[in-house]
Amino acid sequence: MKVLFLRPVTPGAIILNLIPPLGIGYLAAVSRKAGYDVAFLDCILKKLDYEGFEKELRDIRPDAVAISAFSHDIPSARKTASLIKKFNPEIKVIIGGPHPSGMPQDTLNILHDVDFAFKGEAERSIVKLLKFIEKKEGNIEEIKGLIWRNGNDVKINEQDFPENLDEIPYPAWDLMEPGDYPDAPQGVIFRQSPVAPMVITRGCPFRCTFCAGWTVTGRKIRSRSIDNVKGEIELLYSRYGVREIHILDDNFSMNIDFVKEFCNWLIGTGWNISWCCPNGLRCDTLDGDTVKLMKRSGCYYISIGIESGSDRVLKDMKKGLSVDKIMAQVKMITDAGMDVNGFFIMGYPGETEEDIRKTIDFSKKLNLTRAAFYSYMPLPGTESYENLLELKEIRAIDFDKMTEMAVAYAPRGISREKLKQLQRKAHLEFYLRPKIMFKLLKEIKSANQLKYIIKRAKAYLFD
Repeated sequence: MKVLFLRPVTPGAIILNLIPPLGIGYLAAVSRKAGYDVAFLDCILKKLDYEGFEKELRDIRPDAVAISAFSHDIPSARKTASLIKKFNPEIKVIIGGPHPSGMPQDTLNILHDVDFAFKGEAERSIVKLLKFIEKKEGNIEEIKGLIWRNGNDVKINEQDFPENLDEIPYPAWDLMEPGDYPDAPQGVIFRQSPVAPMVITRGCPFRCTFCAGWTVTGRKIRSRSIDNVKGEIELLYSRYGVREIHILDDNFSMNIDFVKEFCNWLIGTGWNISWCCPNGLRCDTLDGDTVKLMKRSGCYYISIGIESGSDRVLKDMKKGLSVDKIMAQVKMITDAGMDVNGFFIMGYPGETEEDIRKTIDFSKKLNLTRAAFYSYMPLPGTESYENLLELKEIRAIDFDKMTEMAVAYAPRGISREKLKQLQRKAHLEFYLRPKIMFKLLKEIKSANQLKYIIKRAKAYLFD
C-alpha cells in the first residue's frame, strides 16, 4: 500500500515561513517503519499549481493521501481532495493538522471528498488507520483521535497524547532534507545554513484565549529525553550538514534543568552550531543565568509572545503577564547579549484603537531587534473564537484570510481597512529607526536573503 503525505497547493498565497513540515515528517516515518511505501510531496516547495499536483499524483499513484492543513489551507484541501477522487475514487483521503483539531465536526461536514480526519497527534493512530483501510483490521472506534463518518453522523474518537515521545521515530529527514529548503526560514534572519526545525516538547498548560495549540497537543507538557534530542541533532549535523537548529516549541523553557543540560551538551560538543527559538517562548519562564548559558551554547535570539502593550487587553487574553513584567524580562534577556523578536496581536476582540497605539508605542520602548505585528485570527478551537460565535460577531469564516498578513476579523469600532493601516503603521514606525535598520542590514548575508526580506516587507505593508 502506497501512502502520499502532502503539503497542499497554496494558490496565490505568499509563504513567509517555508520550512520542512515536521508533522508530516513524523507521520511518514512511523508509516514507513510499519512497512508502508511512503512518498512525500511539498507543493509549496515545488511551486506546484493544481495542474502540477495532478501530474505528480499520476506519477505517484498512491492508495491513500494524507494532507496537512492549517485553517487557511481548507479551500485548497477541498479542491485537492476533489482532484484526488476524480483521478481515482478508490484513493482514501485523510486530513490532519491544526484545522481539523480545532473544528473536528465541521471538517468532515464541509470536506465531502475527505474520508477520514485526525484531531491532534496521530503518530500512533495513523498506522492503525492504514491497516483498517488496507485489511479492514481493527475497530475504527478504537483508533484514537480519528474523525470518521458513521452514516450521516460524524464521530470523533478520544484524542491520543503519547506520554513517551522517545518512542516516536525521528522525522523522515531523507524525504524533506533541510538543504532543499530556502535560506530564509522563520524570522528571515539566520546565522548558518542549512537550518533544521525541531520540536522537543508538546503540550501547553496556559490558557491564552487566542491560541489553538492545545487543541493539537493538549494541556500537559511532555518532553523528549535529552539523549533522544542529542541523537537527532547528531544525525542532522553529520548526515545532512545542518549547522543551525530552530526549536519550535512554545514551552521549551518550561523545564530549566533540561535547557541547561541541553546547553552544556552543545558547548561540550565543540561543534560550530547555532540555534534559536523563533516560534515564541514565554518570557516569564526564563532567568538571567539560563539566558547567559543559552547564549554561550550558540543561541543568538529568542522570540517572545508579547501580544499587547495594554494591561487590560493582556488580561482579556488571559496571558498571565503585565506590561511591567514583560519590560523587565526583555531587559534581562537583552542584558545577557541575546537578541529578542517580539510578537504582537492587533485587532483582538474588544480592543480599541487606543489599545493598538499603546502596543505600537510599547514595541518601541522595548529593546527588541525585530517585531511582528499580526492581525488577530479567530482560530477554531480558541476561547476567543467561541466567544465571538456566542456574541454573533462572526458567522461564516473566510479561511483564505486566515493568514498573518490578511485581516480576518476587526473588533467593533475599527474597520478592517483601518486595522490594516494600523498594522502598516506599526511595522513602519518600528523598523524605520536607524538602530533597527542598521542591525537588520548587518544580518543580511546574501542577495537571496535581501530579496526575501523585501518580499516579507511587501506582504505586511501592501498586500
